[in-house]
Amino acid sequence: MAYVHEIKFFICSQTGRLKVALYDNPPLFSNEFWIKNIDASELSLTCIPNGWKLEQKYKVESLGIRPFHASKPEFDFIDRYAEVAFQVAKQAAMQGIIANTGLLPPF
Repeated sequence: MAYVHEIKFFICSQTGRLKVALYDNPPLFSNEFWIKNIDASELSLTCIPNGWKLEQKYKVESLGIRPFHASKPEFDFIDRYAEVAFQVAKQAAMQGIIANTGLLPPF
C-alpha cells in the first residue's frame, strides 16, 4: 500500500497525452518511490496548473489535494494473496488440521 504525496506531469511519448506520475515518500534506502503513471484526466485535470513545469515533482497539497491511497498492481496481488493464505491457515487451525502456534488470533 502506498500514499501519493508527490506528482509529476509529463507528456506520454507514445500517445501525446498528459500523464501524471504518482510518488510516495521515499524509503530510507532510495531517493524516490514511484507508484504508477495515470492519465491526468483520472485526477480531473486537463492541463498543467499555472506556473508548474513538466517533469518536475510537486507535493499534492499544492493542488489542494490531501495525500491519497494508490497501489501498484503487484502490491494488490500480494495483499490479496496474503489475505487468502491467512484465511486458509485460520480455517485449517480451526478444524485442527494444523496447530495454532499463536500466530493466528484465538477463535
